[in-house]
Amino acid sequence: MEKTDSIEKFLDKRLIKSNSTRRNYRMNIQTYFKHLDKSIDTYFKSGYSLEKIDNDLRKVYRLEQEKGRPELSMRTFFNSIKQFMVTNDKKLKDLEFWDILKARTKGADPASDEAILNASDIKEILMHGNACTRAMFLMLASSGRRISEILALLPEDVHPDDNVPWINIKKSLKSETTKSRQKTAHCFISFEAAEAYKAWMKERDEYINVKNKRAMSSNKKDIDSRVFPMSYGNALIMWGNLLMRANRVEFNRVRSKWTGKQIKKIKRKEKGQRLLEHPHCLRKFYRSYLGDSDLAEYLMGHSTMLTRSYRKMKPEDLAEKYLAVMQNVTIFETKPDLTEHTEKITKLESDNEKLKDELAEIKAELLQLRVEKLEKANGIKK
Repeated sequence: MEKTDSIEKFLDKRLIKSNSTRRNYRMNIQTYFKHLDKSIDTYFKSGYSLEKIDNDLRKVYRLEQEKGRPELSMRTFFNSIKQFMVTNDKKLKDLEFWDILKARTKGADPASDEAILNASDIKEILMHGNACTRAMFLMLASSGRRISEILALLPEDVHPDDNVPWINIKKSLKSETTKSRQKTAHCFISFEAAEAYKAWMKERDEYINVKNKRAMSSNKKDIDSRVFPMSYGNALIMWGNLLMRANRVEFNRVRSKWTGKQIKKIKRKEKGQRLLEHPHCLRKFYRSYLGDSDLAEYLMGHSTMLTRSYRKMKPEDLAEKYLAVMQNVTIFETKPDLTEHTEKITKLESDNEKLKDELAEIKAELLQLRVEKLEKANGIKK
């Protein structure tokens, strides 16, 4: 995407460092001025008026609306434009258009309903996985962290043999910090995720060897020390393959342009359509099902007034709290249903108490009979 001085200066001034964020801002701003057929570099130097800019904003809004852009996407799109404009002229912050946009997009829901996964759904998907995918996605489901953070893990960041297994989140795949700017995050994973991790580490070296053999040249060979030595895109492909094997998405059989062999490809109704079941749903599963919403928010890396108290707790105390609810984010190792046995035990305990009372009464009666017998034998009259 073409870079212009005006946009780059704006991004630098706003201290926006993430490459993906810079790319999105750049794309939105360029799209806006393409609609207007005006130069970005001269727009604020050509005797503009507030009314003129307000009209331009409304014009672009109508064009994007006609294209079918959803309201939430519209809000994100115009947020980029607003920041760019305000950086060039503070007065543009008070345009009437911004209030109208806020009112129109207030409470807007996503255009597509993302899937809600429970433990049964995740089990159905991961049953078709191998050691790598099972380890990766069980760690996601039981830690609530982002996939880019799990992909950035090194073996020394994973502690599967502690009393409560945990991982040390230091950064994401393309950033030296996490999305929420945490330097490190002490997060827990389930016992089954820890076992899956250990199983994967036994196969990891062979995975890298096979990957290197397939590399077209030696300079493409991996010297990758990460737990999961792959790109974000490859992880998404793995997830998509699991969905297809589980028959949770429609797919076509197409011929690969690289190998010439037939492969499965997820069917999409329109170009660029997102999957409704994607790895981020595992993070939402964790938040919804852990059983302690404040603890979940804290361990996921969110900071709220209600989660700040957890910052003052020692890791072993946090581990104890997580352990109490770990079963809620455990996928394969299900807790047996002991309801029927518990009811039987309760009934037996009740019957046992009744028998004790009856036995005590019988003993009292026997004792009374013996006393009366002795009194009669000794000629004692009452």
